Amino acid sequence: MSIRNVVLAVVVGAATLGLAACETTEGYRQQMSTWQGRTGDDLMIGWGAPDERSTLSDGREMWTYYKTSVTESAGYYRDETRNVTRTFTDKDGKQKTETITETFPVWQPPTTYRSNCSTRFILSSARRIEQVSFDGNACVAAERTG
Repeated sequence: MSIRNVVLAVVVGAATLGLAACETTEGYRQQMSTWQGRTGDDLMIGWGAPDERSTLSDGREMWTYYKTSVTESAGYYRDETRNVTRTFTDKDGKQKTETITETFPVWQPPTTYRSNCSTRFILSSARRIEQVSFDGNACVAAERTG
């Protein structure tokens, strides 16, 4: 791998880890807990119309929001090295073996990563948020400190 590609890989990896270190599922849980007791109107103003609405058997409503995050990495070339060994007969008729090291570029195609989050809010008959639940690998947010 060339120095340029090593540096690029380290920078991308560090940036990814930096973001992952700041945003966690616990942070998302903390953020979602602040919605408890607020009104459906507050939720509509903050999040927009829900992607789905369902009425529960006891008359409460469940509002569901879906989020898909897409991250793309650019394609790049990396250097790959291989050893090629061949056996030959020299001019004196003796069998000899030689190993040659070859380095050549290999294309790493662009990559797309998708992550999803489903967040469900249960609203009382008075249209107050009673409960929030979520699932998915994109349900992350910065954690509150203190």
